[in-house]
Amino acid sequence: MVKTEIPFTYLAKGRYWRFRRNGHDTKLPGNPGDPEFHRAYAHLMASTEPKPKASRQSFSWLIERYRGSAEYHALAVRTQDDYSDTLDLIDKEMGDQPYALTTRAMIKAVRDDYAGTPRKAHKIKQMVSRLYSWADEEELVPAGFNPAAGLKKIKAKVKPITPWSEEEINLFLASCEPFMRTPVMLALYTGQRREDVVSMTWKDYQGKFIRVKQSKTGEPLDIACHPALCKHLDAIKTRFDGKIARTVDGKPFNANSLSSALNRAVEAINGMPHRTLHGLRYAAAARMEEAGCTIVEITSVLGHRTYQMGMKYASQRKASESALAKQEKRA
Repeated sequence: MVKTEIPFTYLAKGRYWRFRRNGHDTKLPGNPGDPEFHRAYAHLMASTEPKPKASRQSFSWLIERYRGSAEYHALAVRTQDDYSDTLDLIDKEMGDQPYALTTRAMIKAVRDDYAGTPRKAHKIKQMVSRLYSWADEEELVPAGFNPAAGLKKIKAKVKPITPWSEEEINLFLASCEPFMRTPVMLALYTGQRREDVVSMTWKDYQGKFIRVKQSKTGEPLDIACHPALCKHLDAIKTRFDGKIARTVDGKPFNANSLSSALNRAVEAINGMPHRTLHGLRYAAAARMEEAGCTIVEITSVLGHRTYQMGMKYASQRKASESALAKQEKRA
């Protein structure tokens, strides 16, 4: 390694130049004197500049303390990752602000800057509130001081989800590529969300039952399999181990790739309107209601909101059929 007069650079193996500073060790393009070398060098110098130590009164300091706390490290890795993204955003927006002097109006102003993405806006409010709760426990603020408490959630515009009709279900299953039948049938006959459909494994399938650990509740459910689903799964179960729902290449779906694949499959079918995987949950609810299942039976699988939406659809469809029958009788 040959050092140079240019700070933080060295010649590696006598062949190419590298930049090393504050934990970064990066190859540089070209040689000293070349424009691309100095552009890259200037960028790296700026990006590796040590941050000044945060004031003990600032949100940046509070965030740093919280991230180092036992409470934060006790969280699941997935939860830490989710919290970390929001903490970074709060640090960016409010890092220099003294947390003990922050008002509800200030927090509301930051939240409202993200009103176009209501979920992110609400997560900012929730995370700020959590920081104050932790600061209260650590006696870093006066007891009960939490200016984020009481801020209302920004209501998102809810996009209507249309349940699949029986005609649409039959058209899709008859027209789609074979690999798409599996996730659609799993969603339809178990009524589960896309995150739960893609997590189902062959070990979960017990012949007459399939075990699901719902992503929202973490509770395991044993769902009785419809004969049509059993017949389909039994016909394909020797092809793979592990996850049941797979792409055309045999790779396991994740939630996003399944949604994308379903959108493409729906668009490719002539006469098929736009439908989503979540619409199959509502269709499952409507099917169970029409079959005479009790409210307890339906909600134990789907949850109350999905039950209510499915029943709204089923009731409207029944009323329409009844209206037609009366017209035909009068004619």
